[in-house]
Amino acid sequence: MVHPTITGVGERLRQRRFIGVMLAAPFLAAGAAVTLVTSSLGAAVTVTAIFAAFGLCWFAALLVAASGRMALVGRAALLFGGLALAGAIFAAGGLASPVALLALTLPFEAWWIGGSRRAALWGALSALGAVLLQLFAGPLLPLGSAGIAAWHWLLPLAWALTLVPRLNSLRDPGNTQPVSLARDRLE
Repeated sequence: MVHPTITGVGERLRQRRFIGVMLAAPFLAAGAAVTLVTSSLGAAVTVTAIFAAFGLCWFAALLVAASGRMALVGRAALLFGGLALAGAIFAAGGLASPVALLALTLPFEAWWIGGSRRAALWGALSALGAVLLQLFAGPLLPLGSAGIAAWHWLLPLAWALTLVPRLNSLRDPGNTQPVSLARDRLE
């Protein structure tokens, strides 16, 4: 799904990873929405949040795949990821909840896509912003007081399971790049 005008191996890899993350992220966001906000906001708002997550993430993937430009879309995705993380941490009961471990996702995903310390730093700043923002989310989000539950561990565990195939690809980098970019138009 990488735009055909992107011929640099490094940039193709970054865009392929960004598109992959944007296609997969709404599934984890939907799990968070169902487990964290259904009881306090109801099914209609939960379904709306799920559709919004799918729509925004898949639209970001489509923009990058269609245009070949990732800079602005990547920054917007990091911003919206931070906002979603702040809402999830607040809905789970704050920093004492295991959901707060998801703050590790933004630096890792930014590093995974960007492949640089600078990208990881921007992800860490976004995660820090999310942690700080969730402290002030009380008046903005109409959620009741949430208790910390043992099943909150499922969300960080689900994300951690996505690391297994990705970290395996780092051990064997020879199979991550196509042999010929000219013959294979779809990655």
